[in-house]
Amino acid sequence: MEDTKCKSCGRPGKGYKCPDCDSVSEKHDPEHECGGDRCMPKCSGCEDAEENCICPPQEDK
Repeated sequence: MEDTKCKSCGRPGKGYKCPDCDSVSEKHDPEHECGGDRCMPKCSGCEDAEENCICPPQEDK
């Protein structure tokens, strides 16, 4: 699995997820049927695509 972070909250990513069709994958799919840009990191906190992340931002410690 690729080392990713959710750009919304900063938590580690847990694969990739499309916010449009909800498909998940371990690796980024640039040829995803909804568009490569729609295959985005899946947040390990809420397990949703970073665009739909509802987690509060992580504080740097």
